[in-house]
Amino acid sequence: MAQSRFGIFNFKIDKYSPVYNLIRGVWEQRVARVGFYILLAIIIFSLIGVFYTPYNPNYTGFPRDLPPSPQHLLGTDDYGHDVFSQLLVGGFPVIGVGFAVGLIGTFISILVGITAGLYAETMIDRVLSAITQIFLIIPGILIIELIGAYLGAVQFKLGYLTILFALSSTGWAWGSRVLRSLVLALRRREYILSSELIGESKLSTIFRQIIPNNLPFIASNFFFTAIYGITGFTFIYYFGLGSLTQVNWGTMLYWSLGGEAYLRGLWWWYIPPGLMIGLVAFSFALINIGIDRVANPRLRVWDVKKYMKQLEKAKEKNEVVVK
Repeated sequence: MAQSRFGIFNFKIDKYSPVYNLIRGVWEQRVARVGFYILLAIIIFSLIGVFYTPYNPNYTGFPRDLPPSPQHLLGTDDYGHDVFSQLLVGGFPVIGVGFAVGLIGTFISILVGITAGLYAETMIDRVLSAITQIFLIIPGILIIELIGAYLGAVQFKLGYLTILFALSSTGWAWGSRVLRSLVLALRRREYILSSELIGESKLSTIFRQIIPNNLPFIASNFFFTAIYGITGFTFIYYFGLGSLTQVNWGTMLYWSLGGEAYLRGLWWWYIPPGLMIGLVAFSFALINIGIDRVANPRLRVWDVKKYMKQLEKAKEKNEVVVK
C-alpha cells in the first residue's frame, strides 16, 4: 500500500483510499478549484470578523447613510452602524450554521438511507421510508417560518441553535431517499454478498463497502444540504423571525429592507451581504460540478496538455531505462 507521511505527527495518507481519490479527482477539475478558492476566501473573511473589526458593529454613533469612504469602506446605514464591520461579523454565523446543517443533515441521510436500503422490504424499511416521505413533502423553510411567526407573536425569537436544529431536521430527506435507492442497487452485488457469506457484520459492510462506493454522492449531498442551511438561515432572519439583536447577513438584509435602502439608493447597505450569500452558494455549486464530473467520467473535462506531458515524461524514463 503506497503511503506517504508528512509532519511531525507521522500522519499517513493512503493514496488508494476512496477519500483521497475523490479529493484528487475534484481538485483536478478547474471549475471545482475556482469554487474552492472562492469558498476559502469567504471563510477567511468571516474568521477575521470573529477576531477583528474596524469598529464595534453594534455602535450607532456614526453619521447616518454615509457612502463608502476611506473611513467607512462600505459606508454607514440608516441606524449609524459601520456596514463593513457588520459584514465582517455577520459572515461566521451564516457559514457556521450552513456547514453544521450540511454535516448533521448528511449524517441523518446516511443513517436513515443506508439502514432502509439494507433492510429493504422489512418493517424497518417501511417505517423509515414513511418518515422520509413525510419530511420530503413538508416544505421545511415554510414550516419554520410559520412557527417562527407564531413564536414572534408571543415575543420569542429563534436563536442560532433553534434554527440549526430546525434546518437539520428538515433537510435530510432527499439525500436519504437517493441513498436508499443506491444501496438497493448495491446490496445484490457479488462483493456485498461475499461479505455477508464470510460473516462480515452489517456495520463493517456499511463502512468498508457501501459508504466508499457512494462517497461522491455523499459529498455532493453535503454541499446541497449546506446550501439549504444557508438559504434557510438567511430567509428566517430576512423575514425578521430570528433574534434581530444578532448581527449576521440575514439581519443586515432585514434592516436594509425596513430602511427602504433599495428605494433610497443606499446600495452599500444591501448589496454586500446579498453578494456574499450569492458567492457562497456559487462556490458550493462549482464544487458540486467537480464532484459530478468525478462521479460520472462522461462529464469530466480532461486536461489533455497535462496528460500529454505525463506521457512524454513516462516515455523519456522508459528510454533512459532501456539505454
